[in-house]
Amino acid sequence: MPESIQNSQTNTARRLVVVPTPKTLIKESPGFAKKHLSNFKIDLLALCEFGCRCCSSNTGNYLRINRGRFADLTEEQLGTRDLPGEDPSLVFSFQNVVDQLDRELSPKRRGWGAGSTLVFSMLTDGFSPHLVANGVTRAALELLVEKTSFRIRVLTKNAVVGSSDWIEFFLKHKDRFVVGLSTGTLDDAWAAKVEIGTSPPTERLHALKALQDAGVPTYGVACPIFPSVVSTGKLHDLIDAIDPGKVETLWTEPYNDRVNWQHVQAGHDVGSDEYAWFAKVFEERDRAEWSRYATDLYVQMRLRAQAEGWLPKLKFMLYESGIVAEHAREYCSMDGLLLQSPSDAGGRSTNPHIRAVQDAIGVPTAFDRLASRYEMIDAAGEEASDDDDSE
Repeated sequence: MPESIQNSQTNTARRLVVVPTPKTLIKESPGFAKKHLSNFKIDLLALCEFGCRCCSSNTGNYLRINRGRFADLTEEQLGTRDLPGEDPSLVFSFQNVVDQLDRELSPKRRGWGAGSTLVFSMLTDGFSPHLVANGVTRAALELLVEKTSFRIRVLTKNAVVGSSDWIEFFLKHKDRFVVGLSTGTLDDAWAAKVEIGTSPPTERLHALKALQDAGVPTYGVACPIFPSVVSTGKLHDLIDAIDPGKVETLWTEPYNDRVNWQHVQAGHDVGSDEYAWFAKVFEERDRAEWSRYATDLYVQMRLRAQAEGWLPKLKFMLYESGIVAEHAREYCSMDGLLLQSPSDAGGRSTNPHIRAVQDAIGVPTAFDRLASRYEMIDAAGEEASDDDDSE
């Protein structure tokens, strides 16, 4: 097995480490079920070829549990003891993963997975360029189509899915696939510093449009939408590019507090407002600032979805434990909202401010009056009068 591979998209070297292949590749996915994304998941790698600095997988349970063993294998195979959070060029690849998947599926009945969704992939990108180039991606998907009845939710940052070959493949199995390309910014230059090795955002969105134009089922993945997209008014350009009218569902979320925030901050110029925002929120721990950003994002998404008639498609994932009292009222009605923080035994949020909103759901608030006013904008673009504008 080679010690390095070349990412053909960006012409950058990736340092490949072979790690043990799990005995079970397809597993239930409670986390993604809570996000309404899938019931089951499969990953073809332990750490994918895309070195996204904002990725939670680098510090997630799987790599944390295997940290020591994978560090040993990295040192043994590459000569240096590096970790994913420190070196975005690392790739942890399973050996003979297609053979393992075939063995796993052989005892299964053909109808296994009927009525359920399998995400391809959850922690890693199954369209990592070297997997695509080596035929691993195609072989794995063909096995899933042949030997299961799952609906397969492709989740990727590789624009190759919009190529004619892949469009032909998806159309051949149109009832089995829905394809989404994760995109949280329109800035290719910024993304190149933070989402290392991926297709540029504009190429991902072009691929999404090609899939839509060809009739392949698609979904929108605006995750995470970074603060600069909201503060600079680029959010609606991103929504336009995803084209909510043509997707089955549109998932979105704000950037959440993770240990990798400094890597994301480094994508901005020192001294810029965006750079300062990350320091204020994650270094100074200004909870209200993050709450304001997340709430502004939700309000803008909900208002637009409501005005254009695609509110039933909106899936706004919110770790609501970070929402402060002054912003909680803006979530009244909970339309399109998927709460992700821990809840109590009754399913109510443990954030007392959000729990109060849940308890009082249906009570009109300033947010609902704002939504009504937004819908009443006339053809001339002037806002209709509203006599009841007080708290």
